[in-house]
Amino acid sequence: MRKLRDYSFILILFSISMYSCEEEISPEDTNSNPKFVVESYIELGNEALPTYALITKTLGFYSKFSQADLLQSFISGASVKILHNSDTVKLQEVCFASLTPDLKESVAKVLGIDVDSIKLDICVYVDILNSIKPQIGNTYEINVQVDQTVLSGKTSMPNLVPIDSFWFEPTPGKALDSFLQLFCTISDLPNEKNFYRYFVATGDGTFKANFQSVTDDAFFDGKEFKFTLQNAQSQDDDFNESYGYFKKGDTITLKWCNLDEAHFNFWNTLEVSRTRQGPFANYVRIESNIKNGLGIFGAYHCKNYKIAIPK
Repeated sequence: MRKLRDYSFILILFSISMYSCEEEISPEDTNSNPKFVVESYIELGNEALPTYALITKTLGFYSKFSQADLLQSFISGASVKILHNSDTVKLQEVCFASLTPDLKESVAKVLGIDVDSIKLDICVYVDILNSIKPQIGNTYEINVQVDQTVLSGKTSMPNLVPIDSFWFEPTPGKALDSFLQLFCTISDLPNEKNFYRYFVATGDGTFKANFQSVTDDAFFDGKEFKFTLQNAQSQDDDFNESYGYFKKGDTITLKWCNLDEAHFNFWNTLEVSRTRQGPFANYVRIESNIKNGLGIFGAYHCKNYKIAIPK
């Protein structure tokens, strides 16, 4: 009986302490003062994409919006310039409604989206003439002007650490008859920080980044490193026993890239934030390199590998 009273007393004390620690939180008005968001990339390598930029503005976290509101979040009429030393290249605005079906498909592939899913007349800013010639070690700046707002960012083109070899092996544990796992080796460059990201396209499909697509060389600096590489999966894909493995007989294109530290930090914090869910998860602030706004201006040094998966 006494033990029961002791437990009751502890429970009461715990309830009082929890109540006394409770703090009312009033979230700020997320619908006020929207910010402009930049997403822009410069790419070097075989099958490199032209330099392009998407300019949007934020929507309130709790706001309700229609298709018209979503369309208005894409910014048209901006001035987007890429600067290197004394050279300045102005990106040309291209809107989907003005494109032929073939060009729509090409632009959609550049953006990594299904052309059939594009229901809005979004506008993209593109170096159509390929005037920008990226080189290793060069630093590039972006300047975006929307009305009276000026946004800027900076990125640098890193060295490429290519994949030395790759091969397939049966899946671990109970082998899956129709799937294999992919192994790779790289020779990381010594005495410098290296940052990696990869994408996978199956057949003629668009490139997809894995939900965890970036890493640094903190644990293998300057070493030959063997690792497994997952088939790219998004958070929306259903988890099953073949998750992350490659189907026998498919042909894939593996896009293997190096990026600089600020570019890595953006994707790393974004991907970590996606895995932090639930009321007790730690908040992760996504790191942006855009001044006076949000988003990323990044350089990729990539190599594409076309791989036939054994049957």
